[in-house]
Amino acid sequence: MRPVPITLGNFRDELDEQPLERGWYYFQSNWVKSFREVMPGFFEAVVEEVNPQAVSFSRDEQDIFADIFCTCGEAVPCKHMAAVLFYLEAETNRGDVKNWDELEEKYKRKPFEFQKKNKAG
Repeated sequence: MRPVPITLGNFRDELDEQPLERGWYYFQSNWVKSFREVMPGFFEAVVEEVNPQAVSFSRDEQDIFADIFCTCGEAVPCKHMAAVLFYLEAETNRGDVKNWDELEEKYKRKPFEFQKKNKAG
């Protein structure tokens, strides 16, 4: 059986609970830094916990994530990728994370006000 492709719309259902919980904490702690598209469809970010971890992945036109890599060495998608997915969800939805209150209750964490990057224009 083929694994279900991970998308921004289904990652909460497809990732294991532990990486989601830790990823939510990392996202809320504002530890996702240097998120950027390095070339069309290819992205990278750094999750700055005790030991910063670099995450990279591709995303196609159907919103499917592939080529997921993290320097942590854990099975991917890991907690660092989960943090980046929460970040990307917030960026895509202009700072709003779907079902924020539900996630808050589930993971018992207080939210921080999502700070969007100032974009020079």
